[in-house]
Amino acid sequence: MSSSGGGGAGQQFRYTQTPSKVLHLRNLPWECTEEELVELCKPFGRIVNTKSGVGANRNQAFVEFTDVNQAISMVSYFASSSEPAQIRGKTVYIQYSNRQEIINNKSPGETVGNVLLVTIEGVQASDVTIDVIHLVFSAFGFVHKIATFEKAAGFQALIQYTDAPTASAAREALDGRSIPRYLLPDHVVSCHLRISFSAHKDLNIKFQSHRSRDYTNPYLPVNSSAIDSTLQVFLLQGIRNILTI
Repeated sequence: MSSSGGGGAGQQFRYTQTPSKVLHLRNLPWECTEEELVELCKPFGRIVNTKSGVGANRNQAFVEFTDVNQAISMVSYFASSSEPAQIRGKTVYIQYSNRQEIINNKSPGETVGNVLLVTIEGVQASDVTIDVIHLVFSAFGFVHKIATFEKAAGFQALIQYTDAPTASAAREALDGRSIPRYLLPDHVVSCHLRISFSAHKDLNIKFQSHRSRDYTNPYLPVNSSAIDSTLQVFLLQGIRNILTI
């Protein structure tokens, strides 16, 4: 396998990730088989596990090598090659996965659904507003409802999408990632999203507040006791202005 300076080949890769023995492959052809994945990857080392048909369009997969050096070898080769990685003539995009191993047995949190359970690590409940959560997750589809709460695991949110494929796409893209720094308070050094599927299908939101929102029902009553302090001051000042007119 010869390599040379590779024109646009670098566009296949994301360099900011920590190397892992698990690679994330995207833009795969329809119903890509395990055999096709192994055929592409086996020149670089021994494949111990694969997981295909993931993502909203089922065109992504994970491939796990015996050790991280074999994965680095594959990424390095195609990053510098003039010929991109291909399966059935389609260019395959390769990056390191956030996973350190592939677990195929589905736990309750792996059963695909339209509601995500998100744990936001490294923050307090007051550090991440519900509007920031909505901004991040609505990039993948219409968010119907959000409910936030604090438990032993930390600050968590339930996020309801229209359907399971939309929720899956958001999970695949955001699990293990960080909320952009500019959306967080200055004192927050970093935070990470840990995302699984919830058993919920339809969240019961009774009030609009800084802890919960129903974006499908603009007529839902506002819980005044749950509005954040900034908005309370704003509303109080507005009432005072009316009374002094």
